[in-house]
Amino acid sequence: MQPAPASIPDAVVVRLHGALCTLYRYASPLAELFAAGESASAESTDDEAFALHGGGFTIRGQREAWGWTLHLPAGAGLSIDLPPHAHWYGQGSFVRQAFPLDRVSLEPAPLMSWDNGPAGHGCIQEALWLASNGIAIQAESLSESLHAGINPRGVASRSEWVSVFEADGARPALAADPDVRRLVLHATQVTRLRLIAAADLPSAYREALVVIGHPAVTPAEPLLAAPIWTTWAKYKADINAERVLEFAHAIRTHGYPGATLEIDDRWQAAYGATDFDPQRFPDPARLVTTLRELGFATTLWITPFLAEGAANTAEAQALGHVVRHADGAPYRVRWWQGEASLLDLTSPAARDWWAAKLKALQAATGIAGYKFDAGEANFLPADAVTHTPIERSDYSRLWADFAAEHFPYGEARCGWRGQRNAILYRQWDKFSTWGEDNGLASVVTQALALGLVGYPFVLPDMVGGNAYGNTVSPELMIRWTQACAPMLAIQFSIPPWELGEAVDAICRRYADLHVALAPRRIAAARQATLDGTPPIRPMIWAAPDRAEAAAIADQYLLGDDLLVAPVLREGQTARDIWLPPGRWRDYWREAEFAGGWLRDYPAPLDALPMFERQG
Repeated sequence: MQPAPASIPDAVVVRLHGALCTLYRYASPLAELFAAGESASAESTDDEAFALHGGGFTIRGQREAWGWTLHLPAGAGLSIDLPPHAHWYGQGSFVRQAFPLDRVSLEPAPLMSWDNGPAGHGCIQEALWLASNGIAIQAESLSESLHAGINPRGVASRSEWVSVFEADGARPALAADPDVRRLVLHATQVTRLRLIAAADLPSAYREALVVIGHPAVTPAEPLLAAPIWTTWAKYKADINAERVLEFAHAIRTHGYPGATLEIDDRWQAAYGATDFDPQRFPDPARLVTTLRELGFATTLWITPFLAEGAANTAEAQALGHVVRHADGAPYRVRWWQGEASLLDLTSPAARDWWAAKLKALQAATGIAGYKFDAGEANFLPADAVTHTPIERSDYSRLWADFAAEHFPYGEARCGWRGQRNAILYRQWDKFSTWGEDNGLASVVTQALALGLVGYPFVLPDMVGGNAYGNTVSPELMIRWTQACAPMLAIQFSIPPWELGEAVDAICRRYADLHVALAPRRIAAARQATLDGTPPIRPMIWAAPDRAEAAAIADQYLLGDDLLVAPVLREGQTARDIWLPPGRWRDYWREAEFAGGWLRDYPAPLDALPMFERQG
């Protein structure tokens, strides 16, 4: 069910000031628009239309019920400034996930899904930017022809992709001026934008859903009801049947809940195979049966890469199911495990062939589904030839759509207008660090950011991060578990019991909390299928008229009534907490509080501050 289109508030008007087109609500400015380039000017013939001129191009705005349609010719540039008290959100995921979005400086670049983009772009990108004052900018069609930047400084980023194993978390850079709120857009093709003028941020978001939509059903409920466990961070690629069973038995021996165990890289003998490595996994069906007896559904890690040595690779090449060079030769693309052929997802025959392969493995072994990794645009070379010509980021849409259509018990990580998919979207591989630069803090900020561009079903990456060269401290493990426990889903790999008895006891307590909160979380997921409301919400959602709520990056709401304020800084045992208007009760005790700030609220290492709305 799509939301009904919103009506533009009667109080929002356009006024011209030289080259600027300013939107006002009563006497308060909401945003200033101006065209890029020399000889900039603005004109308006009536209250229904305006034009912005600059650099030899004209951008035309036509009034609609919800705001204005902006018509950008190819080559036109547009800047939108917010007043200092307002903030931008949106666009998607980044390596440094600052919240709000205007805390970073990002040079204009094509919208494109990336595995660790050179400027910090992440796996999910969307042409939607929302402001805390109810303004929003949205492209009707998502395309790499639209370039976007935030508070650009003219500093070039590196030009080449590097894998997560070589990555750092310092991209995008932080904004130089904390009071600047500039969104910069450049159209390389004719582009239609929607300038939404709503009463507040939730209303602007609901209007944006008219274009992006929302899922009709939830992901498989076992993925939401109990923790997911995965082999990756603990074992990396050094796995076999014995270690998987050892892991599963240890989870149960230590009393942890969990309904899904994911066997990550490398259960295959060669990448692209759809049978188990017989040396490592001599009897996979028996393994899956034993895991089921222990209470686990089994999922397998899979990518669209087909390496030399896998029987499927030669078959796919012979059938024309891989992307190719212009001369017809299979294209060997670079990814984090070397080079491989890439499945041509633009071909219906190739999709059917791959679905049949994966379903045959599912039928033969009893696995429940798959973890669909990779799929970002950067893995499809710009000069590659596909069965059906596409923009590179459309590959991400096809990969996630394929996962959702055929194997809904699982997850994907790349997104390109995939908001309607009833599948978990996993955050990019987190570092075992504390900050918003791809550490613990970014788990919260990325969940908030993705929710505001219409992805309600977000899977935080593994508790404690991936341990890529970092040692996971007991404190970090505890705080990470606490931060994720009330989220829609949680995923463990690093065993808490290996960090000591105290860590084990505290983490198990919060794993149990995750299960206890399952009815709330599933209810919030079901609401998203009705009206698109994100289950994990920022403070500005609950109090859109409160300026202090707009920049809070270290709290979230689960649904309407449970506020979570995790500790995201090393060594902190008390923190400031902001409560939206109303009455709130500490989840763990009977103390009640009115909305507003709680200063230095106690948060010892074993405590997660949470509050329930009263009344």
